[in-house]
Amino acid sequence: MAYFAGPGELNDSLEAKFTMAGPETYATKLSEVLTQLAQEKGAPYRFEPDPAHEEQVKQELAAESAAFSKNCQRLGIYSCTTRPDNQPMWAYYCNDSRGICLELEWPDDLVKEYELLPTFVSYSASPRLHDRFDDMQQAIRALAKRHPDWTAEELLEHSTKPGFIRNWMIRSMGRAVSTKHLDWAHEQELRMISPTVGALPILKRLLRRVYFTRTDFPEWGPIMMILHQLYPEVELARVDFSHTEPLVSVVPLAKKLIPVIKRASAPLDEVEAPPDTASD
Repeated sequence: MAYFAGPGELNDSLEAKFTMAGPETYATKLSEVLTQLAQEKGAPYRFEPDPAHEEQVKQELAAESAAFSKNCQRLGIYSCTTRPDNQPMWAYYCNDSRGICLELEWPDDLVKEYELLPTFVSYSASPRLHDRFDDMQQAIRALAKRHPDWTAEELLEHSTKPGFIRNWMIRSMGRAVSTKHLDWAHEQELRMISPTVGALPILKRLLRRVYFTRTDFPEWGPIMMILHQLYPEVELARVDFSHTEPLVSVVPLAKKLIPVIKRASAPLDEVEAPPDTASD
């Protein structure tokens, strides 16, 4: 299993905490991107918000923003780092290296099957103001790049379709729950975002290599046995840290079975006492 935790289960008390930008930014940013795209296509006109529908649009967007914030708390988060030799990670996530590091590979078909979203965490010391319409602008620009022959009016029409809205909202949610304070930047975190919290039976399709730095902890033996029994194709490697060159080295290892021969023992009453030794 691979467990996707809810934001409240993670160790950052500010996880997935942000303020939503006001609904008034929607019309402004939609008009802005459509005008820019129209001008890039040689159309000398501007898009302007329609004041007749301003209040209705604000009310609808306010309700959507409330739902957006609520749904962000329901997402599942699988936290990874980008390299296996991150020393702070070994120190405080691995109990002073008494643990292992899993190297995972996320196949495209698996990501699509479980509707996962890979997202690099961004780090900032600024207040978190999340504007989902920034993501809308990017989505419309990506759409225009895929369909260079579409007019700005056609792009506007497509941007109102449920499939388009769903895709940019999902990406916006991923960005909203993947912004952390600058103090966490040393983690270099990459997240997989799931639509729901919980465990998925996907580890066998992900696991490629297991790293360790110590063997003097009680779980090491059972872990190696589980890997042998259930993950025979998974590679093993030892990570060594040093204050001299090389500062970090990764040594690939191979598993080898050693036969254990059980010798038959004689009954106690048949065992002869050594010479010149009293027995009772």
